[in-house]
Amino acid sequence: MASIELRSITFRRPELAVFDDLDLVVEDGELLAVVGPSGAGKSSLLRIIAGLEESDAGVVLIGGEDVTGLSPSDRKVAMVFQENALIPFKDVRHNVAFPLEIGGTPKGEVAARVEAEARVLTIAHLLERMPHQLAAGHQQLVQAARALVRVPEVFLMDEPLARLDAHLRVLVRRELRLLQSGYGVTTVWVTNDGQEAMAIADRMAVLDRGRIDQVGRPLELYATPATMTVAELIGSPPMSFAPARVVPDPPGCWIEVGPLRIRGWTPDLTGGGRRDVVVGVRAEDVIADPAGTPMRVTAMENLGSHGFALLQADDITVRMRVNAPPVVGEASRVRMRVIHVFDPSTGRALGHIETG
Repeated sequence: MASIELRSITFRRPELAVFDDLDLVVEDGELLAVVGPSGAGKSSLLRIIAGLEESDAGVVLIGGEDVTGLSPSDRKVAMVFQENALIPFKDVRHNVAFPLEIGGTPKGEVAARVEAEARVLTIAHLLERMPHQLAAGHQQLVQAARALVRVPEVFLMDEPLARLDAHLRVLVRRELRLLQSGYGVTTVWVTNDGQEAMAIADRMAVLDRGRIDQVGRPLELYATPATMTVAELIGSPPMSFAPARVVPDPPGCWIEVGPLRIRGWTPDLTGGGRRDVVVGVRAEDVIADPAGTPMRVTAMENLGSHGFALLQADDITVRMRVNAPPVVGEASRVRMRVIHVFDPSTGRALGHIETG
């Protein structure tokens, strides 16, 4: 298999995200999930790797080889699209076989490889069906079989689960992840679903408006998000944000969030005078504490095994994970055990503070 390296990629198109001197490395055999909001440039990034789009500057390397000038068919790259990209007048067998047939593979080998791939992806019973007779999840698995039957060095997946309902999305995600790890194919998986990315990725890259905000392992991005975009995309439910103020009190400072005062020691916060910041907090980091700050329960989100209470005080609203639903309208005393502090003008993280 092969690593992927993008060096100094610049890409400018009207009404599309702009890459300016973008660098990214995907290690040999790993699954890198690229997550970001709509319009961030995720699909453009895949298309540049595949050779379907030409960058204005920069180099694409696969397995250490410069493939920037090569056509898509010469890059040993296979791609699965969000939409149904199956050939409508061919049955599943011939859809899967298509890249081998046009490549001149002998018929006996084509038949054997199609059968083998169909067994691995549990679609052998569908080989005689036409695409319109398949459920959306099976269409995605057929696309994956057609891509993998070529034995590619790189596997690119452009929001492959977006058309599926929630239950089917989990099942197909599991199948594709097992398949990728079994084959050891270097994979770039694009999605705007941070929860999906965390579930399948070895590493994640968060892309926003054509720039990479952060690359790292899922738990690293969850625990220490580099920007507000990362913090909002990674984790479920999304991080709650509130305006706050830093008040110097050497050798540290106080962070005032509505009625809450939190002691901070982060170097980026302790220098200078008072200043406005944004504080982010995850629902699981808001905990009940008899000595904590009273906040009124304004709503509940029930999810069966647990739920999330929305708490409000002085126009500050946060979520709190709960097992037993509190009474809406009553006050609950809470504290925040971890907060994340961001610069309101840039969105960059200034610190991640454990309050004890």
